[in-house]
Amino acid sequence: METLFQDLRYAVRTLAKSPAFTAVAVLTVALGIGANTAIFSAVNGVLLRPLPYPESDRLVQIMSTGFQGVRFGVSFPDLHDLRALTHDFTGVGASTTQRYNLTGAGDPREVQAAAITTDLLTVLAARPEIGRGFTAADERTPLALLSHGLWVTSFGRNPDILGKAISLDGRSFTVVGVMPAWFQFPDVDVQVWTLIGEFLSQNPQAETNRGMHFLNGVARLAPGATTEGVVADLKLLATRLSAADSGRSGGRQRIIAGQASPGSGPPPPPNRGRSILDTGFDVTLLRDIAVGDVRRPLLILLGAVGLVLLIACVNAANLLLARSTARRREMAIRRALGAGRRRLVRQLLTESVLLALAAGVVGVVLSAWGLAVLFAIWPHALARSSEIGLDGRVLAFSLGLAMLTGVAFGLVPAWRAATPGIEETLREDSPAAAGGRRRLQGALVVGEVTVALVLLVGAGLLVRSLIRLSNVNPGFDTRDVLAARIRLTPARYPASTQQTLFFENMLTTLQAHPGVQAASLSGSLPLSGNMFMIAFDPRTVRPDYPEPIIVLRAYAVSPDYFTTFRIPVRRGRGFTPADRAGAPRVAVVNRATADQLWPAQDPIGKQLTIGGPGRSAGPSTIVGVIDNLRTASLDEPPRPEIYEPASQQSDLREMWVAVRANNGRPLGLVGAIRDAVGRADPEQSIGELVSLEQLIGRQTAARRFNTTLLSMFALLAMGLALAGIYGVTAYAVTQRTRELGIRMALGARGGDVVSLLMRESLSRVAAGVGLGLVAAFGVTRALGAMLYEVAPRDAVTFAGTALLLVAVALVATWVPARRATRVDPMVALRAE
Repeated sequence: METLFQDLRYAVRTLAKSPAFTAVAVLTVALGIGANTAIFSAVNGVLLRPLPYPESDRLVQIMSTGFQGVRFGVSFPDLHDLRALTHDFTGVGASTTQRYNLTGAGDPREVQAAAITTDLLTVLAARPEIGRGFTAADERTPLALLSHGLWVTSFGRNPDILGKAISLDGRSFTVVGVMPAWFQFPDVDVQVWTLIGEFLSQNPQAETNRGMHFLNGVARLAPGATTEGVVADLKLLATRLSAADSGRSGGRQRIIAGQASPGSGPPPPPNRGRSILDTGFDVTLLRDIAVGDVRRPLLILLGAVGLVLLIACVNAANLLLARSTARRREMAIRRALGAGRRRLVRQLLTESVLLALAAGVVGVVLSAWGLAVLFAIWPHALARSSEIGLDGRVLAFSLGLAMLTGVAFGLVPAWRAATPGIEETLREDSPAAAGGRRRLQGALVVGEVTVALVLLVGAGLLVRSLIRLSNVNPGFDTRDVLAARIRLTPARYPASTQQTLFFENMLTTLQAHPGVQAASLSGSLPLSGNMFMIAFDPRTVRPDYPEPIIVLRAYAVSPDYFTTFRIPVRRGRGFTPADRAGAPRVAVVNRATADQLWPAQDPIGKQLTIGGPGRSAGPSTIVGVIDNLRTASLDEPPRPEIYEPASQQSDLREMWVAVRANNGRPLGLVGAIRDAVGRADPEQSIGELVSLEQLIGRQTAARRFNTTLLSMFALLAMGLALAGIYGVTAYAVTQRTRELGIRMALGARGGDVVSLLMRESLSRVAAGVGLGLVAAFGVTRALGAMLYEVAPRDAVTFAGTALLLVAVALVATWVPARRATRVDPMVALRAE
């Protein structure tokens, strides 16, 4: 132990004597350790840390599966059958999301809510922070649990809120508890939890109808149960239910299914049995649902920062190799005085580990700062982002990484510095030793270039992919459009005539505003992720259609919708004010719908009979055709769509109002929308205000996050690699001053010296580029799922990044090589 303290004291004194060297080495390694710490903290928070529920690895989500692998919720009757599988589950709970208008707690506001079964909290093993949860006796009672955030913002953290009533949609709910801040089920936006029984009292058809898939099922596996066994039992259950429904309904039947807007209740299907959409059940670990599709990108980023750290280690090793030359006399004298090789290696390793530990401290600070900046820019780019931070596991990782890094970049220089050869060292460094050092440094440079090119190619692929996605034309103009979601309180607007009057008054006010070019209504907003889906049997229209189901995205819109979004009607016409309730039903379809249902025919005048939420029975006449639009997301191919006049729908409780600004500043119309809503009804809340460009930003946030990070790491790797090239060339110039002076004394010109040094350096770069291209060719396959319209082995990206790296390496080599021409031959010969 005493020897260790001696080594530490000596290492501190030695490093303090060379502050410039110490600062450069610490910063170089700190960049690598900081990047690794930041990404590992994300991996730890998202992938490694369990969900905040006891034994969370035994929690699973249960969903229904349907035609072509579609996943959707389970019905209330299905929930009872799932609860009967007691050998598989110790409990099965469920929830469904909805929205309420909260009044009586400041200004009217819309809150995201979840109606849950009384046993859901028991299944999750979650308890309120204050108060109590729900019990079986509460089944049909209007009770509420508040989120911690809503309790703080709207009720001032008042503990007396327990037992008090709050107004949701004009109905009184008694608060019985407040959930802890970490409880965010089924998603982070939920602010209120109510009972599913109270929800069923408002939607009685949902209690008995197996075709209404509105519940998100959650179960806790029984002791000894496995997911494989549960899957087998669920297959048997699905088979039994399908057979029973087939016997009751006389076989398969046509089904209309839809995704209703939150708060409006599930869409009523035309039968009470399971349908051809229902093919079984799917069980997935709740932890995998929470992680989503970020596992692969995070692991790729973790691998990328590992490569950055490798380059940082190589640079640090090169620095120590160069420094060992200056210390060769010191090492030789210590050997002459009796110090053994192991003793010298241990001393030098102590110095390198001390450097790495200092770099680790700086790296942790850099990672904390970097994470704060990244999540300020992209707050929702990663799932479970609120759980990402520097905890004990992350700090232990950083400490271990620093120790390992110190040994990694210090071992080879220490071993070489302690090599026997006292007489030669005391005289002067031998040509063989100098050549050996140059070969080792050259090999390290080749490795740096190889790794840097792999990262550059990966970043280049993601950048090209993001550029192509950004240039996708969705088929409508996303500029200068601001949208607001308006959900009318059911108790205040129970009839469609009242709902229509409210929205007409609001639109009239908006259209009169001088900053509004156009304003319209729609049941769902493009790129918002919320849409109506209608499934029906296309063989009723086209008998030779090869599939029994076609799924349409359905939109209820006002007459100015196509004008507001600048969607051209290619054939026929759009909607007019004459397309009102009581008038003949009309519809506009996109080209995909027309091609699938009426190939090689003119769809204008054709009729289509569909049903669904808010639609009365009866055929609709096709009056117009528009181009295919990318309304779900920019990277998803267009799907069949149908548009109908909002005024011909029977339920308009939730609509989006979209306005196009005529001054290029859509966010400046926020006040205009608030004023229009207030004039129509002062007690009406606004759920969400967002521009279409913001929606595009949300959709591409994950891609931009991954691309930005990988690009930063690639540029950092290239910078470190070029610093290594520069350092090795500069070191070679210093060590070969005598040789270069002799060459110039014998008549060599400056260009000859530069050419000599650049040939040697570029031979290493070329070798690194060749190895990097081969490595990237194999590695980039992992990026396939993250790319859009760019092949993982895109030749342009490979060639471009290789040329970029070579070009920058030329500069890094030329600068110190040019300095070599300034060597005075006489000075070099005098030194000899």
